Amino acid sequence: MPFLRNEDAALKQKLTGLVVHDATSGTGGRRVAARFRSPEYELADATYPLAIIEHTRVARDPEREMRGHIKVGYSPEGYPAWVDYADRAASPYYSESPIPLNIDYEVNFYTRKSQHLIELTAALMGFDRLSERFGYLEIPQDSTVRRLDVLGGPDFSESQDELGKRLFAATYVLRISSEYFWDDILTAPYTVREVFVDVLPPFYDQRPMQAQETL
Repeated sequence: MPFLRNEDAALKQKLTGLVVHDATSGTGGRRVAARFRSPEYELADATYPLAIIEHTRVARDPEREMRGHIKVGYSPEGYPAWVDYADRAASPYYSESPIPLNIDYEVNFYTRKSQHLIELTAALMGFDRLSERFGYLEIPQDSTVRRLDVLGGPDFSESQDELGKRLFAATYVLRISSEYFWDDILTAPYTVREVFVDVLPPFYDQRPMQAQETL
């Protein structure tokens, strides 16, 4: 998949598999569905608990800006890994001035019961989910581990759906680090050779000096 689609799929996968429990859920609990919002989507037609993911922004990250030919410390999508893949310095891949980007998302978790929302919030605090510190997102397409920051949330709210039924919600604002390679991936960097040659300047002439010595 191309840029942005990889991050979308990885984030959806990270939010998949959550489970909440109540008196009637049985031992397996109730699974939390995760999906992206679409224009045709209506909360009244949904089953709960539910996580809705939305894109909010894609912007350059000047703190990670790099210029020139940069060694790519991982195998970009579609390129094989090298022998000692744990050694990032051994990467054979280079790219010219990749553009560092931050991808921002808003994720809303909806439940019919407040106890489900509390259980979800506790589960999301775990290191493997939406940790407030050292958050990460694994991208299987290029075998990278990206930075995932919780910029906001959880912010709690209560509303009603189109049928007038109560909905409890928790909203998170997330940021994922990414790079966009606008140039081709290279397997060797360009080499710039500078050759210096000693050349006398045109105004320098030794003949007058020789004539003066003769006198």
